[in-house]
Amino acid sequence: MTTDRDQEIRNRAYYLWEKAGRPAGHEHDFWAQAAREIEGDPADRPAADDENRFIAR
Repeated sequence: MTTDRDQEIRNRAYYLWEKAGRPAGHEHDFWAQAAREIEGDPADRPAADDENRFIAR
């Protein structure tokens, strides 16, 4: 079972991947970036106008 935090990271990683043009082979990079933004330093978090609006399926 995934946690709400995992789902939040998954959604953010999907958004970042989409925004980057869906490049193959960089899944871990997008996951790591999303995790840093959500769990890490507040300075790494996205601006309010760059919020995740996509839902990973």
